[in-house]
Amino acid sequence: MAKARKTPRRGASRARSKPSRRVPTWLIAVCGVVLGLFIAFLFQLEPGRETVKRNTVPPQPAVAPAPSKPAGPSYDFYTLLPESEVVVPKAPPPPPAPVAEAKPETAAKPATSTQYYLQAGSFRQRSEADRVRAQILLMGLDVRLEDAKLANGETWHRVQVGPFADQNKRAQAEQTLAGNGFSNLLRQQRTGTR
Repeated sequence: MAKARKTPRRGASRARSKPSRRVPTWLIAVCGVVLGLFIAFLFQLEPGRETVKRNTVPPQPAVAPAPSKPAGPSYDFYTLLPESEVVVPKAPPPPPAPVAEAKPETAAKPATSTQYYLQAGSFRQRSEADRVRAQILLMGLDVRLEDAKLANGETWHRVQVGPFADQNKRAQAEQTLAGNGFSNLLRQQRTGTR
């Protein structure tokens, strides 16, 4: 004959309860040994030992010399500045340079100079040109903006690095710019009068 099954109570869960986990005995043993070693260490620090005792004799205060100056700030530059003054003898003025007669041929031709520039970019938006100019200024190079009007009436903003007196300085600046990501540089040479 089959046994009648008990009906579960209302609200009771049908899930079986998990067996409780037990702490392993070896872990309890290790904790006990560590605790015992700690207590033994504390007994080694008993206050009656000579190595643990504090100095009970207060240190003798050193005799401080009486201050000869007031305790306020002292400024020595009033006495040091007049003592360190250097008198520079006046040198006679340099003799005036001899006036040479200017040849009429050289006076007629103005002296020309060549200046080298690097164009780092050309932009329609002034804000973009200013951004690139700021980046190049942070590299320590001289940079300026030049506005160029095209035939169709558009204005472009050129970012130019320079001027450089010789090509060696221009090449150094070009290497600096190329190392910082400015690879499409346009070399420019301008001749002007002084």
